[in-house]
Order: sequence, then C-alpha cells, then structure tokens
Amino acid sequence: MAGRAAPNSEVIIHDGEREIGRVQADARGEWVFVPNQPLPPGTRELSLTTEEPDGKNSKSENVVVLAVPERGRDLAGRPTGEAATPLAVATPRQGPGRSIVLQTPGARTGDPNRLGLDVIDYGEEGALILGGRAPAGSTVQVYIDNRPVGRVVAEADGAWTLSPESLVAPGKYTLRLDQLGSDGRVIARVEMPFARSEPARELVSGEAQIVVQPGNSLWRIARRTYGQGMRYTLLYEANREHIRDPDLIYPGQLFVVPKMN
Repeated sequence: MAGRAAPNSEVIIHDGEREIGRVQADARGEWVFVPNQPLPPGTRELSLTTEEPDGKNSKSENVVVLAVPERGRDLAGRPTGEAATPLAVATPRQGPGRSIVLQTPGARTGDPNRLGLDVIDYGEEGALILGGRAPAGSTVQVYIDNRPVGRVVAEADGAWTLSPESLVAPGKYTLRLDQLGSDGRVIARVEMPFARSEPARELVSGEAQIVVQPGNSLWRIARRTYGQGMRYTLLYEANREHIRDPDLIYPGQLFVVPKMN
C-alpha cells in the first residue's frame, strides 16, 4: 500500500476497526506499507488515520473496499492457473460521492486503452455520478435512452468522471458511452441496461427492496442502509437464495433489505 499524508506524520492502517500496521511518512509526505502477513481472503474495509507532528489527528476521506480471492481461485470461486487479482474500490467514508475502481480482476475492465464503465452511483434524488476509463485525452459522450446527458475528456491516466445535470427518475434505462474520434465520429461504444430504484420501497412485511446497480457491493448497500458497511452480513442472510458468493452480486438483482432489531 502506498499514499500521501502530511510530511513526517505517522500513518495508521486499519482493516475495519482493527489496526494492521503503522508507517512514517517521509519529508515529502510519501509512505509505503507492506503488511507482515498477507490479508486473508474475503471482503474488508481499509482506511487510514494520521498522527501529525503538531498533534493533529485526521482520518482519510475515502475507504477502500477490498475483495481478496482465495489462493488459486477467482472471486467466483473458480479454479485458476494463476494468482487472481483482488478487486479494490475507493469510496467516500461518509455521504455520497464518486467511487473509483482502483484495481479489477479482469484486464478488460481496468485497461485504460479501452472504453469502459466502472461505476454508477446515484443519490436519493436521482443525481448520477458515472466513472470509467478510456484512452487518455479521448472524448466520451454519454447517453441515457439515446438522450445525450454529458460529454467528458479522459484524464492522463485514462480515468473519467461525469455528473449529468439532469436527475434520473426511478425506472429502467439504457446507458450508452460513445468514444469520439478527432473528426467527431464514433470509434468505440459501450451500451448496458441499468435500473434506478426508489430509495426505499416498503413492503407489507415492513422490509424494503432495492435493485442492485453496477458498482454496488453488499458492503456499500449496507453502509447506505444501516450506516455501517460491516453489517452486509444481514443482507447476505436475508438474500442467501439469490447470492452464491457474498463478493459477487449483479446489476438488476432485487434484494430484500431487512430492518434492524
């Protein structure tokens, strides 16, 4: 793990509530940390706190949701001939905001030379935040149901983010990305369906339902619903018949969200 902090501060790395190590940032604020033991398979939440020379303490604005596959298997549990890459997504510690896919098991998803969509986030009022990848400097035009909603230029590392001005009402849509050439012609296209659900749809039983969106995980749904991502086990137990692996849920799935006792 590597990052930046206030120069000469002590960086404390947490796995959930458990401290897994400390490291000193150098005079430029750069630090690198290598755990003494490998992180075991499973889904976890990594976060940072710092203790600065002047006594000030602070927490990282983002946390990283990390899904580590078992040795010799991919995230779906299938045997592989080589080590599988963990899935890592940076997401705001509190409130809405852009999520960033830092690392993916599949080369296609994270390849900066391919047009791709990594994350769809939306708030309760329907404000969208889209994020993905494309060749550096290329222009990406975004459509929802063939209606243009915005245009963005990919950054030097291939990442792009777009927050359309218009809100999206609950319903099913088709999202399309067009990569435009210098002459304005479409040279690559990605199209996929997505559903924006009501913030909470009450059932007779007193439970609510949600529609899984691209980029969702049980951890993120639990954090938005219960305020704590580690309560994803409640969602898993309530929807076991629909979930073969708690690290793998799919867009369009309808989940029951049980109320806490």
